[in-house]
Amino acid sequence: MIDYRKLGYISEKQHTFCEYEGKMIVEHVITRNGFNDNYSILYQKRAPTHEVNTETYKTENSFFPSYNKINNNELKRRHFQTPNIQKEGNLLEARATLLVNNTCTVGILKQSKKDHFFFANADADELYFVAEGKGILQTVMGEIDYIPGDYLFIPKAIPYRFLPTEKGNMLVIEGKNNFGIPSEFRLPQGQFKLDAPYNHRDFHSPNRLMELNKNDNFPIIIKRNNVLTKHEYTDFPYKVVGWDGWYWPFSFSVHNYQPKTSSIHLPPTVHTAFSGDKFYIMNFVPRVLDYHPKAIPCPWPHSNIDCDEAIFYVSGDFTSRKGISNYSISFHPSGIPHGPHPERYEQSIGAKRTEELAIMVDTFEPLFVTEAAAMLEDKKYHYTWDSHEHL
Repeated sequence: MIDYRKLGYISEKQHTFCEYEGKMIVEHVITRNGFNDNYSILYQKRAPTHEVNTETYKTENSFFPSYNKINNNELKRRHFQTPNIQKEGNLLEARATLLVNNTCTVGILKQSKKDHFFFANADADELYFVAEGKGILQTVMGEIDYIPGDYLFIPKAIPYRFLPTEKGNMLVIEGKNNFGIPSEFRLPQGQFKLDAPYNHRDFHSPNRLMELNKNDNFPIIIKRNNVLTKHEYTDFPYKVVGWDGWYWPFSFSVHNYQPKTSSIHLPPTVHTAFSGDKFYIMNFVPRVLDYHPKAIPCPWPHSNIDCDEAIFYVSGDFTSRKGISNYSISFHPSGIPHGPHPERYEQSIGAKRTEELAIMVDTFEPLFVTEAAAMLEDKKYHYTWDSHEHL
């Protein structure tokens, strides 16, 4: 996680008797890796263990949380036209998982309605990228306002819901282990290095606690092993008056990402923003391009033998691609070469700046295509490199 934060009312000494408004409050300690990693302590009006009913929760959405991999995982470059997704609704109705492996998933959420429940992902940390839409991410640790360009990180098992004020379109990534800030950006004591692509100030934890009425009560739907369980209570279990620790949700604007530039083209890993177990997330943001007199700013064709690549295109004219609309996803698996469309390579010579904005996910374990993604596939994409104009 980022650093130590606190919000609201907390006790002077952890694990000791504490009162709030004349009544004893309860500590709720949330830990990772047993008791040996980051943790936070929530101070609540009662313990969150008073369910009156639990039941398996069924949705009509066949693309989340369950999904089916396609049988034909033919090795080829693919383009998923995600603007064609018709599903809209709340978090559980409008989410589709497109690419999966054992360490992460990549999907899309087109949220158009407020959630009438809280959701907790007990399988993975989650990172949303807001391409379109505004609203409030309401978590049991407080609220975060979001706008286009924001990343929203929700740690594993933290209940939350979306309260959109505008219809949203979001990339969503699940990471099962060690998801967060790459260790190479930190000093040994945890502070970000001066040459990291961001600063502690760029990461925003909740700035206000939830305001709940006395009779407010919401079910919590928990995903574990890709199965949803609905938990119902006599009253909402997370009436939190304060918290502190290192384990908390945050927002980060991609516009605060500080890109690295060079005289010649550098590999995409210089644009790394986040990482997890066997995967990296990179930001391609507006920036000055390569400035050597003979520089070719467009990426070189390459074979990344051990890595699959997925790119979510947000805005601008992407340097290496043609014919891909905003909010589409390209998928280039390992084992075959990929690179810029032929005419893009030469056209990039002399370019001084790019206004592109895209998010890339590189995985070191093969990604599998789901049925949801296959329904969106541009079947001709693999052959769009067959141009003779460059010969």
